[in-house]
Amino acid sequence: MKRFLGVPLPSLVAAVMVALGATYSASAQETYTGAPWRFGAYGGLNFNIVGAGAQTLATIAGDPSFTEDDIMDGTALGFYTGLMTEYNPGGLLGFQLRAGLDDRRVNFNDWDVPDASRVRFSARMTYISVEPMLRVNLGSPDFHLTAGPLLSFKVASKYDWVPRDETSQTIVDQEIPNANGFTYGVGGGFGYDILLNSKSTSGTKWYLTPFAEVSYMMDQRENDFAGQDRNDTWVTTSIRGGFQVKFGSTPSAPPPVVMVDEDLPTVDLSVRAPNAIVDQRSVIEMFPLRNYIFFGDGSTALPSKYIRLSNDQAQNFREAGLLNAPGTGGGNVSTMDRSQRQMNVYYNAVNVIGDRLRNNPSATIQLVGSAPVAADGMSMANEVKNYLVTTFGIDPGRITAKGQARPPHASGTRATPPEDLSLVAEENRRVEILSDNMEIMKPVKLNTTQNEPFDNDLLINVNTSAPIADYTVAIAGEGFTQTYGPFTSNTQRIDARPVLQSRNAGNYTATVTARTIDNQTITRSADFSLVRQSAPPVTGQRFSILFEYDESRTVQTYDQFLRQDVAPMIPANSTVVIHGHTDRIGEDNYNFELSTRRATEALNVLQDEMRKAGKNVTFDSYGFGESEARAPFTNSTPEGRYYNRTVLIEIIPGS
Repeated sequence: MKRFLGVPLPSLVAAVMVALGATYSASAQETYTGAPWRFGAYGGLNFNIVGAGAQTLATIAGDPSFTEDDIMDGTALGFYTGLMTEYNPGGLLGFQLRAGLDDRRVNFNDWDVPDASRVRFSARMTYISVEPMLRVNLGSPDFHLTAGPLLSFKVASKYDWVPRDETSQTIVDQEIPNANGFTYGVGGGFGYDILLNSKSTSGTKWYLTPFAEVSYMMDQRENDFAGQDRNDTWVTTSIRGGFQVKFGSTPSAPPPVVMVDEDLPTVDLSVRAPNAIVDQRSVIEMFPLRNYIFFGDGSTALPSKYIRLSNDQAQNFREAGLLNAPGTGGGNVSTMDRSQRQMNVYYNAVNVIGDRLRNNPSATIQLVGSAPVAADGMSMANEVKNYLVTTFGIDPGRITAKGQARPPHASGTRATPPEDLSLVAEENRRVEILSDNMEIMKPVKLNTTQNEPFDNDLLINVNTSAPIADYTVAIAGEGFTQTYGPFTSNTQRIDARPVLQSRNAGNYTATVTARTIDNQTITRSADFSLVRQSAPPVTGQRFSILFEYDESRTVQTYDQFLRQDVAPMIPANSTVVIHGHTDRIGEDNYNFELSTRRATEALNVLQDEMRKAGKNVTFDSYGFGESEARAPFTNSTPEGRYYNRTVLIEIIPGS
């Protein structure tokens, strides 16, 4: 009966099968993210232990002087190398197929002679070995047991013989007689897969697998003593160790399986990326001249923030000069710098009115000063009148001054929150400049550089089947990671420039995490790409609509302005971006709805005009409410809040 290390081979096979069965019953299938099919190479060393009787060696060498006392079991190191393929789906079972060179060389030593001549018989038995192996994962998809048959085809079987006595002839590189051309055996052991590129979630994965095994090769040579009660067949037991280097492809991870709870609302996510990221755009802007001069509490003197000129300076002042004045021209400046340039125009409002009165001799104005004490309002109105008369030389008969407790277009309503009443009072302490002459009240034309073009926004749209508490938006990709929110409205706009950073293009993923009323979370993701525009952007035009503090007033007040002034400036195949803003006074939700409604109303008017004109124009409309991050101006001053009560219309010609 065949034996392996003294154990009958059938008993060994049975023990292995029992062990496999026990392992199978104790293991659990798990979700696997590794490469199922792998290909590679292996290499290692065999420590060969050969069992061959002394009489067999004597027969090979032709030296009958061998005795059992002279020769011990042979040992030697041999190489083990080849190619392999493997299938490991991540469950309990897989398989390997190896094919390569298996070197089973051996040295038989005579221990009764000095070291110099100790090796007397050495053999080189080399095979091409095909090894189909069962792979059993032990508790993880990386640590595994292998076991299977060896099918070996002889490549070389040579021996060297150094006789003990000098009468016999030394034999070198001689064929071993009766060596079988085909033999077989069994082998198995343990290995552990080490993922080399552990940060990769998809694509090619590389593994390094150290392994240790035992291999038993039988019937390498026909028995010279067949039929006798001997066991002189040539057999090799190899204890081997080495490494496998393997690679395989992993498909992209499937989207996470979301267990739908019927009580949870469904969430739909869409992401619209801009056609191209634009760093800057030149803008010809019609900047409305807010005709209110705000005074400090308890003071009737013209505040120092308004620019006062000497008589000589006033003689040389021209409205057109504001285009080239420091802080009002173009240049590579931030958005806040741009707002400051616009506010610099506003702080010249009295000077602009003086220049326009000078250029339009028939025009008249009315100054209405408002303060809790009407007499203070009159003093404030006269302060502005005296400046225009003494500095710009305007005939006082062209200017009517009046004082009253509340301004003609007062801020505040019964719905104003108590915490905002102080801001309303600050706004109502002012002088209004009124005129029926449009040359006096027309916007100021500015050539500016816009460093935050409106069309750079990502549009995030979240629709839910039921109300949610809020949601956040996480954007990741190309080394960029940032979370925005929480938000409550369905649509959000995010400036895409910081996402793209200095890249010319990039691929990203937006992930929305919605929180339900009972604090459960739902996640949805969408991919998008960004591209920077390489060609210089076209020059745009911008118009603004300013609103009073009056919830009831709508865009219809500006219907004629939109149809007669703005619509004719829109060329065919252009893009029109419309967005609304409010100041910080009032409830957040109401302000968002108000800004969105006003932007939508402006959109409807302009779309109607484009249909009449037969022009193909792309429109984009949205509201920002009182968002500080996207507000055109600061909310810390009355004039800033008034300029934030606006709908901005930007016309971008087709490139």
